[in-house]
Amino acid sequence: MTTATAAELFDPAFLRALEGLRLVARSVPAGGRHAEQRSRARGPGQEFTDVRSYVPGDDFRTVDWHVFLRLDKVFVRLFLQDEDLPVWFLLDQSGSMARGPASGRGPDRSVVARRAVAALAYVALNHMDRVAVFPFAGGPLRPLPGVSGRDSFRRLLAFLAGLPAAGTTTLVEALQQFAARRLRRGLCVLVTDGFDPRGAGAVRQALARVGHRLLLVRPVHPGEERPAHLRGELRAIDCESGEYVEVAVDEPMLDRYAAAYREFAAALAATATARGGGYLEVRSDRPVVPQVAGLFQNGVLRA
Repeated sequence: MTTATAAELFDPAFLRALEGLRLVARSVPAGGRHAEQRSRARGPGQEFTDVRSYVPGDDFRTVDWHVFLRLDKVFVRLFLQDEDLPVWFLLDQSGSMARGPASGRGPDRSVVARRAVAALAYVALNHMDRVAVFPFAGGPLRPLPGVSGRDSFRRLLAFLAGLPAAGTTTLVEALQQFAARRLRRGLCVLVTDGFDPRGAGAVRQALARVGHRLLLVRPVHPGEERPAHLRGELRAIDCESGEYVEVAVDEPMLDRYAAAYREFAAALAATATARGGGYLEVRSDRPVVPQVAGLFQNGVLRA
């Protein structure tokens, strides 16, 4: 399946399962819109943080009159401002994401990926954070520019539903191009199978250039870590390039493949964890929302 309707990505039960979740930023850089996250900026807000000397132009309503009465000097009270957290989604829509499970039953990786994006975006939009989606496959696709507010969720779903999954993998280039964008620092949610012809090392190097906290979400199929259904003399065909190799599959080869797969997944997980975000494998044979909810401790994901 390369496209999906909004109904396939989302239903009322999906929404209800997300209601108790909240994305809380460890820190938010100044310069955003008024929202619900505590930022580094000081100004109008609810949480008192400090005082400073009055300068012409300051709002008289912020003058600390108790300090004035004690010291005969005018100080203004400073508060932490509530601002939005930018959440930047990088969504892999290359050909490998369109592959379904070996059993032929269940959604392809692209559907799982878009459901995961919808779940996390809903949580962000529900708390007035700003969301943008940058899909890529063989090159950049038409992005969804920054949206905010609960009313934007339907627009985001329609955008996700119209995305096809096709083309060659350009994960490294997509990360490099994203890193070059002059975007306000926030949370980068990379949703991808992680595959790139240059290997995990090149992917990790490209991830190191992304100047945001990183949450890496990998859609996976059951059994792909050790495809036990494969046996004998086979021709393995790359689903994107069409290139192939002749292989003889036996138990020792499957063991080597499984070890390489575990090393690959562990390297990606270590990179994401080191960047202050997290790592999640979302299985295609299980509902997406409970798996995404596992990122939230007591209903909160600190990013």
